[in-house]
Amino acid sequence: MLKSKIAAALAVVSLTLTASLFATKVGPGLGYVIFGDKSGPVYDLLAATTNGTFCSEGFAITFGTSGYEGSLIGMEATEKFVNENMDALAADIARGEGEYVDTLASMLNVADTVAFKANLQDNFDNIFSADASAKDVSEKIVAIVG
Repeated sequence: MLKSKIAAALAVVSLTLTASLFATKVGPGLGYVIFGDKSGPVYDLLAATTNGTFCSEGFAITFGTSGYEGSLIGMEATEKFVNENMDALAADIARGEGEYVDTLASMLNVADTVAFKANLQDNFDNIFSADASAKDVSEKIVAIVG
């Protein structure tokens, strides 16, 4: 009987220490949605456990939901592609076709590539302003994909 009480007490202490050491800010996910407005190591532990149990943190980061405030994973790849191919991509978008705009459509999982290309071509002046950075261009393109 005494051994089980000691084991239970050690488990509680262990969980509390773990929560206070590692759960200083809970990542995005279902746990963040449920427990995000509550503070303290117990709530942090519950939120982190919920995120892990339902594998929701990866989904939140990928799709920018459930408390994720960083850039989307696809957005980073798009920005890198645009940065490395800005001139060629601009030429393809101006023509409404080409290898670079096809690659971009594939990266963004665009279902209707014909409409996508036409939409980019119609919005060329808005996408490629004189001082547009790769990040600006990427954000405008992703906004068009919607």
